[in-house]
Amino acid sequence: MRKEDGIKLVETLEERRRFSIFAGFDAAVDGIYALLAEQTESGTVRMGTIADFAGHVAAAAGKSTNVGRRLLEVRAGGNSVLCAGALQRLGASVTVVANVGRPMHRVFRGLRSGGAEVHSTGEPNGTDALEFSDGKILLTDSSPLERLTYDAIVDSLPGGQSPVDLMVAQDAVVLTNWTMMPGGTAIYRRLLGEAAALPGSAPFFFDISDPARRSTREIFELLDLISDFSSCCRVFLSLNRKEMERVAGPIDSSGTVEERKEIMGKLHRRWPLEWILHCPDGADSFGRDGWHRAEGFFTPQPLTSTGGGDHFNGGFLHGVLCGLPRELALLLGNAVSGAYVRLGHSPTGAEVGQFLLEMA
Repeated sequence: MRKEDGIKLVETLEERRRFSIFAGFDAAVDGIYALLAEQTESGTVRMGTIADFAGHVAAAAGKSTNVGRRLLEVRAGGNSVLCAGALQRLGASVTVVANVGRPMHRVFRGLRSGGAEVHSTGEPNGTDALEFSDGKILLTDSSPLERLTYDAIVDSLPGGQSPVDLMVAQDAVVLTNWTMMPGGTAIYRRLLGEAAALPGSAPFFFDISDPARRSTREIFELLDLISDFSSCCRVFLSLNRKEMERVAGPIDSSGTVEERKEIMGKLHRRWPLEWILHCPDGADSFGRDGWHRAEGFFTPQPLTSTGGGDHFNGGFLHGVLCGLPRELALLLGNAVSGAYVRLGHSPTGAEVGQFLLEMA
């Protein structure tokens, strides 16, 4: 990172600009776990990598095994909730419509105490997040979200409002976790039908989450639908490497920047969105202004990794709303994510600024 870029981002954060955000429609109660490789009289040793875990499980085939675990934390989860929380810590006013429980589960109370307007569509998903130094495995019961419909969303809002009635006053709209909503395409289609009422300057920011359980036909149908939102607003689609590979095919982790740029350019020509790819080593974008990239802030020993992508999304979107050049918006997303995985909590603007100064 160039020192002048870090200083520019610190100055932007110190302005404390306040935006209003709509976020929906998923929430989860996350149990964050470490798995144990060894347990002796002198203490325990955490299982280091996903490969270690995979080897341990594979060796138990035809037999059985026991894997020790330690609960590190129970906290608010769900892509929309985590992204909204990241934006709230950066100073945004947020409106969240998601399955946070009735009554609201205690882990989500921080959103409301921070000033968020929160509407619940039902009970939250449950996720056991197994964290490793090189990634995470999410074991999720998404049955509450699988029952979500557009009518259920409307029923959760006061006075017979529609979601678009809430979106119209916002600076940006964040829609996430289509993968776990079998009714997600139908919900987005209903939103598109009403989106003509929205001001064209308010971006729609999508993160569909890992679509491994969805068919290629369903994914391409969704991309066609998301592209249609471009007729009334700017549209961003944020993907991590695994999600990008599901859409575009294998991406060589050792491939050149030019190869990544070519892949994203092909996607943009087919679906004229603002494509965002975020990885631990950096982030790329390809849209109407061409291709941009910012290096990341990788750490081999994160305090947490669950939610790193959601915090990138929050930081990046904050940068877009501040009018930053695309490279700096990407860099801000990387900085918010980098601070989050090192601190273990959603960072404030001051904490992100301190992180940037330390990295410069």
